[in-house]
Amino acid sequence: MERTRQRGVAWRLWLAVVAVCALLRCLGQLLGGPFLGYEIPYLFVTCATPLMILAGIRLHRPARPGGWLILALGQATYTAADVVYDFDVWSTGAMAEPTPGDLLYLSSYLLTGAAVLTFIRRRTPGWDFATAVDAIVVALSSGLLTWEFLVEPVAQDSALPLAAKLTEAAYPVLDLMLLFLAVGLVLGSGTRSVALHLLFGYLGTMFAADTLYAAIGLLGGANTTEPFTSGLWVVSLGMIAACALHPAMRDFDARSPVAAPDATRARLTLLTAAVLMVPGLQLGEHLAGENPNVPLTSSACAVMFLLVMARMAGLVAAQRRAADTDALTGARNRRFFEDALATECRRAARAGHGLGLLMIDIDHFKKINDTYGHPAGDLVLRELARRLDAGKRSGTVVARYGGEEFAALVPHVTGTDLPTLAERTRRTIADLPFEATDHDLLTVTASIGAAAVHGPAANPAELLRAADQALYAAKAAGRNRSVVAPTVTTPADAHT
Repeated sequence: MERTRQRGVAWRLWLAVVAVCALLRCLGQLLGGPFLGYEIPYLFVTCATPLMILAGIRLHRPARPGGWLILALGQATYTAADVVYDFDVWSTGAMAEPTPGDLLYLSSYLLTGAAVLTFIRRRTPGWDFATAVDAIVVALSSGLLTWEFLVEPVAQDSALPLAAKLTEAAYPVLDLMLLFLAVGLVLGSGTRSVALHLLFGYLGTMFAADTLYAAIGLLGGANTTEPFTSGLWVVSLGMIAACALHPAMRDFDARSPVAAPDATRARLTLLTAAVLMVPGLQLGEHLAGENPNVPLTSSACAVMFLLVMARMAGLVAAQRRAADTDALTGARNRRFFEDALATECRRAARAGHGLGLLMIDIDHFKKINDTYGHPAGDLVLRELARRLDAGKRSGTVVARYGGEEFAALVPHVTGTDLPTLAERTRRTIADLPFEATDHDLLTVTASIGAAAVHGPAANPAELLRAADQALYAAKAAGRNRSVVAPTVTTPADAHT
C-alpha cells in the first residue's frame, strides 16, 4: 500500500519541482540575472528528464518498455543538445549552422517521433484510417501557416547559406511531424488516462514554444535570451517526465479492444477549425493588402476537400458496419443475418446449389455468468465469435443470433459435407479452454443444429425451422454434440 501511494505521489512532486524551475528560469532572465544563474534551473529539468523516464520504467515496469526507452534516448539527446547550446552561448562562441547542437536537437525530434509512433501503433487495433485522415487535415492546415510565416521567409533570405536554410527549415517541419503524431495519439483509440493528457501536453507545449521561438527570430527578437519560450520548454519537459512517472504509464500503450469514437464534438470542432484556417489565411492576406499565394492555398483547400470527402466515406462505411455488427462480439447481428439468409436462399434457388445453416448454442451459459460474472460471459462470447470467424469457410456469414446463440450460413455446401462441418465447428469450441478471468480457464461446449437445403427447395423459414429442430435434438440428447436435420425438400414457392 505504501509503495502504491509513493507511485501516485512521485509525478506530482516532480511537477511541483518543474513549476519552481520554470518560474526561476523566467524571473532570473527578466530581472537581469547572470546567464548561468537562470540557466541552471532549466538545465536541471533538462538533465533530469531522461532519468525520470528511466525511473518511471523501473517503478511501474510496463509490459512493453520499448517505446519508453526510445523516448528516454530522445530526451537524453535533447539534454546533450541543450548542454552544447548553453556552452556555446556562455563561451560566446560563434558557430555556423548547422551546429553540433542543431544536429542533436533534430535527432531528438526524430527519436521522440519514433517513440510516439510506437505508442500509437500499439494502442490502435489495426490501421486507424479515420484518425490518420483527421491528423493529416490538421497537419496540412498548420503546415500551410508554417510555410507562409516560418519556412518561406527563411528560404528567401539571400544572406543565409544553404546549410543554415536547411537547418532552420528543418525545425518547423519536424514540429509539424510531432503535431501530426500528437493529433493521431489523442484522437486515436486507447485509454484516456492522465498519462495520455501529459504526453499530449508535452507535444503541444513543445510545438507552441518552438513556433514562438521561430516567430521571434523572424521578427528580429533575441531568441538566445527570450525567457518565455525557455519557460515553456521547461514545462513541456516536465510533462513528459511526469507522464513516465504516472502509474497509468504501465498500461498506456495497451492495445485497445475498440476503435476510437468516430465523430465526437471535439473532433468535428478541431476539423472545422483546421479546414477554415486556409481560406482565413487567404482572406487575411487580401485585407492586409498583400498578394495571396493563390496556387498554394487553392491546392491546400483542394487536398483538404478530398480528405474530408474520404473522411465522410469512412463515416458512412463505419455507420453501415455498426448497423450490421453486434457491438459485443464483432460478429454480424441478427438483422444482417436474416437479410443474408433471404438473399442466399434466392441465389441457391436460382442457381441450383446447396446452402447450409448451423445454429450454435453455448451449453450452460447461465452457469458461466452466475459463477464467474457477466464480464466472464462476455469474454466467452467474444472468443467464440473469434473462433467461428477464424475457422469459417470462404463466403460463410457468422452472426450472433441472440443471447448465447450464434448462426453460420454456409453457401455451396452439400448434405454430405454438413455433418463434417458441424462436428469440426463443435470441436473448435470444445477442444481449447476459454479464458474467464485473468486466472481462470474453463471448458466451454456448444450444441449445434445443422440443416441443408438444395436448389428449388431453398426457403428461409423452412431452413431455420429445420436447424432449430436439430439444435433442440442436440440439447435433448445431452448437449456438446451436433445433430444434422434431414435435407429440406419443400419447394421455395410453396411458401410464397
